[in-house]
Amino acid sequence: MKQRRLFIDWMRGLAVLCMIEHHSFDAWLKPELHGSAYDRLFRFLGGVAAPSFLFLAGLAIVLMLEGQLAKGVGRSAAAWGAAKRGGLIFLGAYLFRFQEWALAFGAAPATDLLRIDVLNAIGIGLILVSLLWGALPSLPARAVGFAVAAGLVAALAPVVWSASLSGVPQIVSDYLRGKPPRALFPLFPWTAHAFAGALVGLGFARVRRAANPVKAEAQYVLGWLAGGAIVLWFATRFLDGLPGQLYSQLDWWQTSPAYFLLRTCSSIWILAGCWAVERAFAPFWSRLPAGPLVTLGRHSLIIYWVHVELVYGRWFWRSRGHLDLQTAALCFLAVLLSQIALAYSIVPVSGWLKFRLAKQRTAPQKAPQLSLGA
Repeated sequence: MKQRRLFIDWMRGLAVLCMIEHHSFDAWLKPELHGSAYDRLFRFLGGVAAPSFLFLAGLAIVLMLEGQLAKGVGRSAAAWGAAKRGGLIFLGAYLFRFQEWALAFGAAPATDLLRIDVLNAIGIGLILVSLLWGALPSLPARAVGFAVAAGLVAALAPVVWSASLSGVPQIVSDYLRGKPPRALFPLFPWTAHAFAGALVGLGFARVRRAANPVKAEAQYVLGWLAGGAIVLWFATRFLDGLPGQLYSQLDWWQTSPAYFLLRTCSSIWILAGCWAVERAFAPFWSRLPAGPLVTLGRHSLIIYWVHVELVYGRWFWRSRGHLDLQTAALCFLAVLLSQIALAYSIVPVSGWLKFRLAKQRTAPQKAPQLSLGA
């Protein structure tokens, strides 16, 4: 059985680390410290998390889809199965919101149940990527499709945000271009990151079929990806320097296509760095058990679920907004260590479940019966 590639888990683990850091300092720092140099640094690092999660979601689902296709699974069946995974994450987002609202014991308004967070964007992003993948007949066509989709979402984001949506239901408007507190991650422009990750994932799927996959992958990551990201970075400088404005209204930090390109460049460079470390010390990693970063990355969903309740829930509400920098840093460290312990505690349980599911799939069936999973 082929081992998972560590660089993907490492990048997801780094995103988890940045997410916990951002949420911890955002929740616990005194109001007068918000806007300070330290706070700006924390927010800058925390800003890596959401684009990385969406980027990796698109990349991972495409690798899975291409792998299933190579094993003989039909394109439509594979796409539908992946879309169902996205649908489960989407439903999980509302289950998570209900849990937060219920555990607030009346302190949270009912409108919080409809708040659109990163899980909503990831779930819909996976559905869209899966359906687009299934609709296109070849790898080159899928590459063009993902590139066009990412470009269209990024380019149309300022238009959607400035358009009059008075005739559509509020929940639809929130999903398209909502703002805090009703929507933290609207589909424009956030799903563009999932399409960008899917495009990168197609490249990894293609080089794995090469005559020399190791060499082809090195050329792809260090040349096409890292080098292409440098070109994209300079392209953003060119776009920002153009005279005049393409859009009548533009919020640079929310909807600018140039900002989307910068975030995409950051995701690619982080991925390339993780890949380089894995390849440089591949024999060394193969002799070690999974480290904390990998374990956090492999269980990012449950870590997200639990740590948000710890940080923003009622459990430590007396500390919210009352801590100095040093005390907030200690609280962040405590939360991080607790989530690492949680991730390691999940490992044997998830391993047992995978074993049981695999055994059920391979065992001969004498009669139809209910089972967990598809």
